[in-house]
Amino acid sequence: MFTGKSTKWIAFMASLCLPLATLSAAKPLNILFFTADDMNYDSTGVFGGPIKDLTPNVDKLAAEGLRFEHAYSTVAVCQPVRQTMFCGLYPHRSGSMGFFPVKPEVRTLQQQLRDAGYLISRFGKGKHLQPSDQYCSDVGDDTISRHPQKLAEATRKFLRMAREQGKPFFHNVNCYDPHRPFIGMKGPDDLAEGEPPSRWVKTEEITKVPGFLEDLPEIRREIAGYYTNVRRLDDAVGAVLTVLKEEGFADDTLVVFYGGDHGMSFPFAKSNNYENSSRGALIVRWPGVTKPGTMDRNHMVSTLDFTPTLLDAARLPAIPNIDGRSFLPALKAEKMSGWDHVFTVYNAAFGNNWLPMRCMRTRDRSYIWNAWSNGTKKYHAENMSGLTWKSMLAASETNKVIKARADFYSLRVPEEFYDLTNDRCERVNLIADPARQAEIEPMRKQLLTMMQSTGDPFAEAFAHRDNKELVPAVLEKMKKEYEGKKEKSAE
Repeated sequence: MFTGKSTKWIAFMASLCLPLATLSAAKPLNILFFTADDMNYDSTGVFGGPIKDLTPNVDKLAAEGLRFEHAYSTVAVCQPVRQTMFCGLYPHRSGSMGFFPVKPEVRTLQQQLRDAGYLISRFGKGKHLQPSDQYCSDVGDDTISRHPQKLAEATRKFLRMAREQGKPFFHNVNCYDPHRPFIGMKGPDDLAEGEPPSRWVKTEEITKVPGFLEDLPEIRREIAGYYTNVRRLDDAVGAVLTVLKEEGFADDTLVVFYGGDHGMSFPFAKSNNYENSSRGALIVRWPGVTKPGTMDRNHMVSTLDFTPTLLDAARLPAIPNIDGRSFLPALKAEKMSGWDHVFTVYNAAFGNNWLPMRCMRTRDRSYIWNAWSNGTKKYHAENMSGLTWKSMLAASETNKVIKARADFYSLRVPEEFYDLTNDRCERVNLIADPARQAEIEPMRKQLLTMMQSTGDPFAEAFAHRDNKELVPAVLEKMKKEYEGKKEKSAE
């Protein structure tokens, strides 16, 4: 039993501990932000990948953290989505409507972190964050992101630099895998510009192709190369996380893995607005905050939300007037309202090649507007390089089903609507189904509201879709406005 005197003594001792607890609570948050390049969300084991034991390191990270079932890229092509990740603005607001730099007045996550005293790295994809002084970094290297061991060495050096300088860090590792070129496509010794992977995936292991593609021999061969790149990506994740642990930072670092920045570089994936274009594998490990081995199925989050969430987690000032929102409560297993849909966009491919599209997406429905589709213009993008598209065209000569699929991809139609309940790969367009109009019209209205409220230059053209002169006029205006900006972003 405590006496009055002993109780006072305990209270006094507790008061001495309070400043230490306060200091501990106020310790700046370290952040490791790791991205994959051109990787479908379902390529890893933990997200249902078809190759057994392909991604042990990503799977282990997921077992130690929280993964999101519904995470989406705002725009499914490299530079625009990466710039969006770090500014929280729709591309038509930031200026990143293609391979273009953001506007000078755009404030970035890196600028907020630098002002807060962070040491910042950027390994890989440096050319896709422009202007570089707005996406500031202290150290970086664009030549080693297909080299897991070199990434490990660079990580160790960077972490020790942060320790020596007494600074919190933002370590941004962007692996080029599984972006093309794929390992083994040029022969058995072809390493596709990087280190040897710890495992090669053989064509005979591809027993099922992704549902949005056709099951053809050359497509299976190319997918085997793709999955071998995925394995090397996993090697890189493991190498970097091992160093994080060895250097003593694992317990006080928020780790974000996003794979990929958009879907794989195949038709009906990258550079479109489909499910397999935009959906990503998002994993967050934050010791003491995220519950190990859990899945968030309640919230639809997007790359638009990464910057406000990370700033919120680090207890740093928010960037005013951005489009993204913080999903920090979801990291703490709290439910949030109003997170039941996302908007995705596409504007220009590299070279000022405009193919504007807009999408309103819920968990089980998607509505897409292809502004560029006029019945004659043909779609063309990097995802049609390699073996897969050539294989589809060759098969089209004798297979009517594949020919119809290839023709649809080339020309599209102005509007698409899909019920993802039994059509996750969006192969059956229901836009003309009379029974679906009561579902379609509200999605059109929501998409228009977003476009109008954010100043989308295609908003009027969407509102008056029957006026066939509006889209060409906007396209001509956009091409002229951005003509002088494309080379700067590609340096």
